[in-house]
Amino acid sequence: MTTHTKRVRGGGGRTRKTVAAVVATMAVILTAGCSGSSSTGAAEGSPAAAEGSPAAAELTPVNDQLGWLKITQFGGFFNADANGYYKDEGIAPTFTAGGPNISGWQSVSSGKAQIGDDDNTNVLLAIEKGEPLVVIGAIFQTSPFAIISRADNPIKTIQDVKGKTIALPEAAKQQVEALITAAGISLDDVELVPAGPDPSALASGQVDGYFGYATAQGVALQAQGIDVETLYLEDMGVPSYGNVIITTKDELAKNKDLLVRYMRASIKGYEYLNANPDAGAKVVVDSYGPPDLVLANEQLTAKFQADLIKSDKGVLNVDPTKMQKIIDALVAAGTLSGPLSAADVVDTSVLEEAYSGQTTLLK
Repeated sequence: MTTHTKRVRGGGGRTRKTVAAVVATMAVILTAGCSGSSSTGAAEGSPAAAEGSPAAAELTPVNDQLGWLKITQFGGFFNADANGYYKDEGIAPTFTAGGPNISGWQSVSSGKAQIGDDDNTNVLLAIEKGEPLVVIGAIFQTSPFAIISRADNPIKTIQDVKGKTIALPEAAKQQVEALITAAGISLDDVELVPAGPDPSALASGQVDGYFGYATAQGVALQAQGIDVETLYLEDMGVPSYGNVIITTKDELAKNKDLLVRYMRASIKGYEYLNANPDAGAKVVVDSYGPPDLVLANEQLTAKFQADLIKSDKGVLNVDPTKMQKIIDALVAAGTLSGPLSAADVVDTSVLEEAYSGQTTLLK
């Protein structure tokens, strides 16, 4: 089957305040499209799990607080572990699963985890309040939130929503309305209907589009044999990252070499996952994920998310210029009360040292 991910940039007429309103809601509905069971710790049989062994005693432990459950979204970390990339760097990782009541930034800020990931807006709000966090990378180069449609009735630009029926979580209604009106489209020309995390109304043709997580609802539709078109937030003029990778300023100052080694291994893990989606997803299902994961679905996810993860500058990249645009948009919307400088929020030196002038590490 084919996944349509044509990237069509939206038209003009948007205000920074409207765009930022959409960014600000991502933290609210981030978990709506995810599934699975929560579990913590390293997988059995992984290098990190072999505690008590002579080899494990020589490795430096690193606890990574995941932004959600142990699913293929984080498959790069798991494959780095399974392939021995962390062990090669002298590291024994522990992956702590996130969930609806777990905040990645709080775990990192409190010292429970040395590194982790969280929603971009959550992290910026925490930094504004004085939390000593710093962004050192990003899993998704653009947020997976999108208007998802069937390939036989595609929504390729925001203008295509005219005359369409769009299903969406209630929490996102105001923000989607803002996107529509910013594009110069009357709300009378679009029918918005409430929906839960199940995209079955789109599958059956009852609606023309669904606003959700492309790597969740989009994949769920693919699993039913339905080809989909995805119109991402970035395509609608909303600057975004998905799951920024964070640590504390103190951790960065004291253990930068350890973080560089951890990120170097993680880069290799995500490169491996993108190059080997079927095998990489199987590692997640067999050794790391909760028992209810379905291999076929996770393999579809690995293939689907690859375009969102890759970057011309290398996987896990974070760009201060883009981060500044995100910050400015959130300030304009009133989500952030005052200006922040991306230079104070983002540190690119960890990835720069990990890559050592390259854009790929697996040969």
